[in-house]
Amino acid sequence: MASRKINTVESIWESLPELENVSRESLDASLKPWEELVSCCIEAGALAPMIPSTKNGDPRLTTAAPFLKCTLDDLRGVWILIERGYTSQAAAVAAAMFENALTAAVVAGSKELALQAQRGKHAQIPWGAKELCQLDAKREMRLAEERGEKQTPKMYEDNWTIGYFHYKWLCQVKHPTWQAAIHAIQSTIVADREYAVRPGPNNLPQDIQVKARVLAVSLTKALQAIKSFFITLDGDEKSDEYQAFEEKVNKVHFGVADLIKLQYGKPSPIQVLDRSFIKTDFSTLREKYGD
Repeated sequence: MASRKINTVESIWESLPELENVSRESLDASLKPWEELVSCCIEAGALAPMIPSTKNGDPRLTTAAPFLKCTLDDLRGVWILIERGYTSQAAAVAAAMFENALTAAVVAGSKELALQAQRGKHAQIPWGAKELCQLDAKREMRLAEERGEKQTPKMYEDNWTIGYFHYKWLCQVKHPTWQAAIHAIQSTIVADREYAVRPGPNNLPQDIQVKARVLAVSLTKALQAIKSFFITLDGDEKSDEYQAFEEKVNKVHFGVADLIKLQYGKPSPIQVLDRSFIKTDFSTLREKYGD
């Protein structure tokens, strides 16, 4: 006859779907509006290649498209994991999405980088996360200069550094760090300092801020990929697809800004502790967006 402990362990797998459904149905009210933004972002990404254009077949677009598709797959995966309570796992997918999205963004904006990506050794993209952030910051600077906006080396430094900071934060959640591990066990504490070693959703109040931040970073990076593809596509402005695309992108852009404000001032259980890569005070970003 099996012991009570064995029976408990053998019931875990069958009980998880119910726990995950409860997590999904009881998703905190502050997180529910994010679903509409995720859905809208995926729609914008899927719509972008459908906008009438004379540039179909451009090597920048054909190189970027597979990574844009991967970005949308990743974004869907992030949401599924978030709403079921698996925030750390969502962060792991979000970190992969970060690289897919920036790869799509930079190759869509440069024939030279598209060619470099095609010629990467061992079927790998030739840039790591930090270099992708730097390449994307340069892309954003070129676009700003084309709009007649003055750019400075300080702006470049601030922009790539804040992007890489967000990636490093995702890595703090997904990598084997004490911060992430201690945060994870809080959801299975059974008595004082005792906790159960078993899988399951994290629905604690202190995890809400982490969920929101994972979603904000994911949506922001996905938008960068989608908009870069769209800019190079240079589609027909009079088409219904073009108009619908712009509406969806604007909805996501402003929606993320509004929703993440709800988390301002709340303590995060996960911090970027090694900040040795930061060589700036982010003054240009503070001037633009405030503290």
